[in-house]
Order: sequence, then C-alpha cells, then structure tokens
Amino acid sequence: MIERIAVRPGAYHDSAFLMRVARQLEGLDGVAEAVLLMATDMNRELLGQAGFAEDATRGAGPMDLVIALRADDEAAIHAAEGQLQALLDGDGGSPTARVEAPATIEDALAAAGTDPAGAVVSISVPGTYAAHVARRALDAGCHAFLFSDNVPVEDELALKRQGAGAGLLVMGPDCGTSILAGIGLGFANRVQRGPVGLVGPSGTGIQELCCGLDAEGVGISQAIGTGGRDMSAAVGGAMTRMGVDLLVDDPDTRVIGLVAKAPADEVALAIHERLAGCGKPAVIRYLGEPPRDDVDGVRYADSLDDAVARLAACARGDEDPSEFAGVTAVPEEFTGVGGRLVGLFGGGSLAAEARELLRRQGIVERPLAEPWLPGQPLPDGGHLLLDTGDDIYTRGRPHPMVDQAARIELLGEAIRHPGVGVVLLDLVLGDGAHPDPAPELAAAVAVAKEARGDGHPIVICSVSGTALDPQGVERQVEALLDGTIVVRRTAAAAARFAALMLSGGEEGRAR
Repeated sequence: MIERIAVRPGAYHDSAFLMRVARQLEGLDGVAEAVLLMATDMNRELLGQAGFAEDATRGAGPMDLVIALRADDEAAIHAAEGQLQALLDGDGGSPTARVEAPATIEDALAAAGTDPAGAVVSISVPGTYAAHVARRALDAGCHAFLFSDNVPVEDELALKRQGAGAGLLVMGPDCGTSILAGIGLGFANRVQRGPVGLVGPSGTGIQELCCGLDAEGVGISQAIGTGGRDMSAAVGGAMTRMGVDLLVDDPDTRVIGLVAKAPADEVALAIHERLAGCGKPAVIRYLGEPPRDDVDGVRYADSLDDAVARLAACARGDEDPSEFAGVTAVPEEFTGVGGRLVGLFGGGSLAAEARELLRRQGIVERPLAEPWLPGQPLPDGGHLLLDTGDDIYTRGRPHPMVDQAARIELLGEAIRHPGVGVVLLDLVLGDGAHPDPAPELAAAVAVAKEARGDGHPIVICSVSGTALDPQGVERQVEALLDGTIVVRRTAAAAARFAALMLSGGEEGRAR
C-alpha cells in the first residue's frame, strides 16, 4: 500500500463537494482511501488521525486544498490523479459538461439576473468560512440559509443581530431544513403547498412534521428552520421569533407549528406569549420533554405524531383529535425481546424524540462518559441512543443523511455484539439526502446479522419521506422490509414499538 499527499494552494472547494469527489475516487480499482479537504487546523488534525503524514501539509492554510490518496500501487495512484481534475471541474470527464461557477455571492446574484433584495443565499462551507460568507450575503440585502455547522456562537449572535436589524432571516448555522415559497433548502422533502406554517431550530423535526402532514393530505405554506442553537439562552430565539412573526403576518398561513429541542425557559415563555395572542391556532412540540398542558389556546403536543394530528385537525377546522387513535398488538415474535437497545440516528431531533418516548416506557439509556466513534468496540453499559449527525461525527465527514459510512460502521459493531437485542434507526429522505439509502442500510444489516449468526438483534427503522421525494418512500420501505428490517413510518411509532418489544405488550398510541 502506498500513499500520496499533495497541496494545491488557493484551490478552495466546498466540503460536501470534496467528499463526493473522494467517494468517486475510492470507487476506482486499487484506490483504498481518498481524502480531500481544505487545510484548516482541524482538518489537518483529522488527516493525521487517519494516519497520513502531517509533515506534508505543514505550512498549508484554510484556502489550500489537500489531496491524500492510498492505493495498492503506483498505477492506481496515477489513475486517481488522472480522474481527479475532471471531477473537481464537475464535468466527470466530459469536455462539454463543464459549467463555470460564480466565484462570489455578487457574481451569483448578477448571474441570476434578479434584484438581490429579499433573495436567499444558501451557504454550505466549512464553519471556518461560514460567518464571513453569511455576512456578505446580509450586506447584499439577502436572507442567509446557513447549512454549515461548527460555527462559533459569537459569530451566530453577530449575524443574527445584523439580520434582525435589517429584517433579514439568518437560518442557521447548522440549519438542516427550510421550505420557502415551495422551494426546499438543505434537506427538504417534496410536499404540497397548504395552510400550515412551520418554524423552529429542529431540522429533522420540521421534516417529520412535513412528511406527516403530507400523508394527512395537508400542505405547507412555509417551513423556516432557524439553526440548532437558536432557542438557547445564548441566542435568545432571535430567528425563531422573527419566523413566528413572519408566519403570523403571512396570509397563506392559517395554522402555525413550532418544533425545537431543549428551549431555554425564558425563550419558550416569550414565544408562548407571542403565539397566544397571534389569532392563529398554534401547536408546539418540544422534543425530549414530557408533555406540557395546553395553555392560553396554545396546544402542546406530546410527540411529533401528536403534533401532526393536531396541526392537521386545526388546518381542517376540526376539533383536536382524540387522545388514542387505535391499538395494535405487537406480533408474538417481537414480544419479550431481551438485551440492550442501541439507537443510531441521523436526525438529532428524532433521537431526542425517541429518548423521551422510550423513557416514558421505562427504557432509560446510560449516557457514555466518552463518545463512541467508528472503529471502536461498542462500550459496555445499558441502552444507548446516539445522534450520528452530531458535530463530533461530522467533522471532516459528510452528514449521515448524505453518506452513511460512519453510521454503518457503528451499526455493524452494534449488531454483532451479542448483548444487543434491539437496534433502532431512522431514515430521512428528501432533496439533499442520500439518493438511495435503504438498500445500502439493508445490506449492512444483513452482513452484520450473518456474522453474528443467531438471527438477532431485531432492527427497527422509521422512514420519513413522501411519494414525491426522489428516493421514493415506498421503494425505500420495500428495500428495508426485504432486508428483514421492521419498518415504522414515524420515529415516535418506531420508538414505542421498540419499547414494547423489550417489555412485551401492545402498541397503544398510534401518535
């Protein structure tokens, strides 16, 4: 095995794009590993942790591209280098396919031929650069959709103060989802337009609501993501409050839904007071929390499924749905399963939802003292729920909704462990996500279960998606079922099913 490291000064590329190029290079014969990244201090550290010689990048800076290759022989290295430039050019080797990308925000706005005032700039660059790019978008009079994570909170505060002062949204950082005027940003599902407006810092929570409402035949007016920290005490809910105001004033929005994880009490109170007097029905789900009582006409859902039911009822002008929507017996082969539960989630919001719903059924995780990372054995202990989209898993790697490699490595280790009885997963579809994730997931489960050899554990997966999503929700469900994976159509239903498998009994609440 040989390795080759090269540095290209001043050759900036978006990190998500570089990861796609790296995967294509790894598909070439004889190429064992390809790493392409910008030479930030953190990325150089990650390269060293991967075993590449650190001396080769000494003196490189954040605007310099590092190309690191491992291959069987020189011929494979030369083949990869021969394909590299065509892939970086974005033309896949076709001399007629290359399209010159605008070099700056100003160039992009000029190329679009539109008034920049009120335009939305979508930003997906490493956190090191994200605040600078977002400031340029705001300076140009544009809203900013900031998909980038690993952005310091001080930069977030400064950006949101600037945005609020100019009447501009700063959606993020770490904003996974928005749907504005029917156009999806980040990870977004293809849903019909309708009367429900959504807002909040929970990206996969918004997606779950969008998909659930779509299944109910209810559409979305707007969905405004605000970034994972927005409702923290440090940020103060700046953009969530602005988003609520926009939905209150929007004539196409008749019902407002808000979803968030762990809001600061003072922020939750301020938003409650605004919604209580807004004149429109409002439903809130705070993920990872026990149910709250409805107060001042504001409805507090006890799960995402319950939030969907309440929002749909409000949109139709119905009374709130009844508390129970039916009882389904858990099949006998799934009752009384013993052992540990391991949950590996791509959506942090769905992990928080599962954690709370499992807790209500007496299934309580034992938090880890240290993170469990790919390449490590499953730590000893009790039940375990991980958000594999957390920053610690995405530094130098794509999000698991785009590239499942890291989650699949953890999944294989969990399935092979003889003490694990149930594995809980989520699968979130839509634009921006993995183009065909279910077959890859099903194959990984099959390989690991065969290695274990006793037919266990039981693997349960929720699927968030719509019929219009490019992956095709029904096709993804069929691929999971073919792989002997138990499928539930929402994260809440999957968590309840897992809890009942471990304790025996019936699946009571459909929401």
